[in-house]
Amino acid sequence: MTYWRSRGLKGRSLQPRGWKARWAAWALCSVSALVSLPALAHQVWLEEAGAGAKLYFGEFGDNLHEVSPGYLDKLARPTATLLAPGGEKALKVSKEKDGYAIVGRPAKGESLIAADPAYPVLESKEGDKPVRSVWTPAARYLSSLTAQTPKLTLDIVPTATVGEFQVFFRGAPLAGAELTLVAASGWSRKATSDASGKAKFTLPWKGMYGLLVRHKDNTPGSRPGPKGPEAYDKSSFGTTLTFVTSSGLPAPPAPPPAPPNKLE
Repeated sequence: MTYWRSRGLKGRSLQPRGWKARWAAWALCSVSALVSLPALAHQVWLEEAGAGAKLYFGEFGDNLHEVSPGYLDKLARPTATLLAPGGEKALKVSKEKDGYAIVGRPAKGESLIAADPAYPVLESKEGDKPVRSVWTPAARYLSSLTAQTPKLTLDIVPTATVGEFQVFFRGAPLAGAELTLVAASGWSRKATSDASGKAKFTLPWKGMYGLLVRHKDNTPGSRPGPKGPEAYDKSSFGTTLTFVTSSGLPAPPAPPPAPPNKLE
């Protein structure tokens, strides 16, 4: 469902490319879906910020942070949870101009997760058939690369092997998932998870990385909405794991900040 290419992954801006891309998008989607689809090429991710953390929406490798007013307003009700060996703790989340501030951050061996289960329903058509789709953006942040237990619907966690990660969907290992590892400079590598949901990467740079995975589920269902249950035909998920390494080569600089998108 994504017809825009990510600058963070391919060095391209998050905009339709020429008349061919516009025609393909028009042929496959209704106008209402076309307006909403650019956000599906985006992701949410977590970073430490002062004594707490912050949830961003945009393109990690492109240094693109959506703002409010603007595309940040598409996020509806993000939540954040601290996962510790002793249990879970819901954390306070408050909206700021360039992201959502979170009161709290993980200590060594802990994780911070966030998700927005209420992102607006996308409406499109397949031929003459109307299709309702939902997208769940989510994120996990680790203060250290220690083995973790999956918690998010679509989750990525490190294993006990250095550089190895495992993808889970609804608690089960997900085979054949395409993962994209991105450094803050925009450098990236791809891998596909094996039969046990595992994939391995070399981490050449010091600093922060984002590891992104997406998955689609064509099973119809419903979810809670502000006005009652919201039925959907398909669902998609995008989760970004962020972490910082202290070993490796000095990281290349991040690109200049990309201008945020404006709502039309």
